[in-house]
Amino acid sequence: MLSLIARTIRDRRSVMIIYIVAALAFLVMYISIFPAFKDQQAQFDQIIKTMPEGMMKAFNMGDYSLSNFESYISTEEFSLMWPLLLIIMSISFAGQFFAGEVDKGTIEFLLSQPISRAKLFFARYFSGLLMIFAFVTLTVFSTIPIAKMFSVSTQSSHYLSQATIGFLFAWAIYSIAIFLSSLFSEKGKVYFISAGVLVLMYVLNIAAGLKNSLEKLQYLSFFHYYNPSDALIRNHIDKTAVLVFLGVILTFSVLGYMIFNRRDIAT
Repeated sequence: MLSLIARTIRDRRSVMIIYIVAALAFLVMYISIFPAFKDQQAQFDQIIKTMPEGMMKAFNMGDYSLSNFESYISTEEFSLMWPLLLIIMSISFAGQFFAGEVDKGTIEFLLSQPISRAKLFFARYFSGLLMIFAFVTLTVFSTIPIAKMFSVSTQSSHYLSQATIGFLFAWAIYSIAIFLSSLFSEKGKVYFISAGVLVLMYVLNIAAGLKNSLEKLQYLSFFHYYNPSDALIRNHIDKTAVLVFLGVILTFSVLGYMIFNRRDIAT
C-alpha cells in the first residue's frame, strides 16, 4: 500500500507544486505591500469604520486592522485566495482518484491488481490527504520567513493554529469529495456537486452575517467554522469547529469507503 501511496503522490506532485507556488506567490505579494499599507493605517481604518458591521462579519473582516500583521494576512491571504486554492486542489484530487479512473476506463485495471479494494481506497485516500497536508504546512509556515524578508514581525506561535484549522477545513471538504467520487462514475459530477455545496455554504454564511433573522444559517456553513482571524490573531481554535469538521470527516470517509468497497464498478 505504501508503494501505491508513493506512486500516486509522484504522479501528481507537479500539480501539487503548482498549487503551492501559486499560494506562495500571493503570500509574497500581500506581505510585500503590507509596509506601504501600514503607513496609511489611519486612512484605511477610517474606511473600514464606514463599512456596515454585518458586511464586515460576513466577509470575515471583523478584526481587520493594518496595525496588526496577523489581522491583515488572515483577511487578505487566508480568507480568500488560500482557501480557494485549497478547495480546488482537494476536490480535484478526490475527483480524479475514483470517479476519474472510471471516467478514463482505467479502474478495471487497478481493481485487477493484487491489492484489495480496501487497500486501494485507503492508498488513494491518504495520498491525497498527505498532499493536502504538505500544501497547508508549506504555505502557512512559509509566512514567517517571508515576512522576515520584508522586515515584518509575526506572532510565530499562532501559525500552528491556522495550519490546524485550515487542514481540518480542507480534510472535511476532501472527505465529501471522496464520498462523491466513490458514488459517481464521472469526475465532472464530483466537481459540480462539491462546488455547488460549497457555494451554497458560502452564500449561507454571508446571508447570516448580513441579516440577523438568518443568523442561524451560519451553522450550516464550513466557512463559519473556518476562522483564520481567530487562529492568527488570538491563537484560538473553536472546539465546536473541530468537532464539526471531525464529524464530517468521519461520516463521509466511512461512507465513501463502504460505497467503493461494495460498488459494482463497470466502465
